[in-house]
Amino acid sequence: MNRIKSISFIGGDRRQIYMREFFDALGYETYSFAANESLKINEAKISDSDAIILPLPVEDREGNLSSNINSKYKIRDISKMISENSVVFGGMINEKTVQLFSEKNIAVFDYFNREETAIRNVVPTVQGILKTIFNNIDFTLLSSRCAVFGYGRVGKTTADTLASLGADVTVFARKESDLALAEAKHLNACRISERLNNINAFDIIINTVPAMMIDNNVLINVNRKALIIDVASAPYGVDFAYAENLGVRALLCPSLPGKTAPVSAGKILAQGILNIMKEEGYA
Repeated sequence: MNRIKSISFIGGDRRQIYMREFFDALGYETYSFAANESLKINEAKISDSDAIILPLPVEDREGNLSSNINSKYKIRDISKMISENSVVFGGMINEKTVQLFSEKNIAVFDYFNREETAIRNVVPTVQGILKTIFNNIDFTLLSSRCAVFGYGRVGKTTADTLASLGADVTVFARKESDLALAEAKHLNACRISERLNNINAFDIIINTVPAMMIDNNVLINVNRKALIIDVASAPYGVDFAYAENLGVRALLCPSLPGKTAPVSAGKILAQGILNIMKEEGYA
């Protein structure tokens, strides 16, 4: 198995800058492409690279490579530039894209599937949620009524953080064990199936579930002055078009770590990639 010596970073946001700096410091030969207008695609350099690092997420909602420059590069086009001897790393890679690389016998790894990466990424995500809240409310978080949909890693830390700042927090979850844990932390707990019953009571609603949780039936009952923040991955959890029609503020906030804490988030992702490289014999 060949050791990785050269790495091409393609697309992405500011996290890619600090991921590249991480590997630069370790002595790797690195290149960046399609991260800004001046970094044009260089097919020869990409083809010669031992490893390719794609962004988190790899693609946007239109199927284009995620990039700060609103790239129109399709992953299929990118795959044609990559040598079969290369290794590809990407975040939240869908099955179709994995299959695309596999058909070319290119090894592909999803660095966001790493448990340690996902756990460490929670903190910058929650920091981003807090920043979004403070930028969009004209009342104090203290004593405000907050709903958190989902009680996974992000949901737990978000609920705990809001409660520590004095908010009255209700967790909406499916699992009885999650409801019990929320109650043990002195949070309010409600089954997601019962969300229509008191949804109009909340000032702030945060969704972390990648499924339609806040649809038209829910939105029609939401307080018109409420703030909704969706941090779930695709297909997301809010009917944004209907919210706009109702005049309800609903914000889709993907990739918050890249916007609010790119230095820390970039290092977290780079360390996860390095861990894979070591385990697979590439480093």
